[in-house]
Amino acid sequence: MTVRSVVPFGIGDVVTVAEQHYCYGLGTLTLRIVEVGRREEHSDGLWIHLRGVELGRPSGARQRRVLARLEAIRIRPVPALVAHVPARPGWQCTGCGESWPCRVRRDRLLSEYADDRAALGVYLGLQLVEALTDLSRQPAGDLHTRFLGWLRTR
Repeated sequence: MTVRSVVPFGIGDVVTVAEQHYCYGLGTLTLRIVEVGRREEHSDGLWIHLRGVELGRPSGARQRRVLARLEAIRIRPVPALVAHVPARPGWQCTGCGESWPCRVRRDRLLSEYADDRAALGVYLGLQLVEALTDLSRQPAGDLHTRFLGWLRTR
């Protein structure tokens, strides 16, 4: 008989899992969920595949996939305002896990630079130059569209 447990968290939630309750890693894991995967029944309980942005790392946030014991996952309250900054080297957003600059960050940048769109272009151009070193296998045109192309449409 398979047990169907309701998952008490979803995309955007921040969860913690003690070291002994996930594969593989050291220490308590703090993860902002970007994808909830399939569940697996094991002899020691129900486990679930998760993808998310690992938070609280000294070297910065990074995207990660884990298999965790469902009953051991603890939901943490999420602060009202999430930073939405890039995690290198993949340039994923630490706030939502999307490619940076994500939709939320683009909206915030437009608001912050409302009076100086040229300065926003310079800032994003500098970010693009930084990203080129980490994302060298991606076509330059795609990166240009990602970092600067959306400015023309607004």
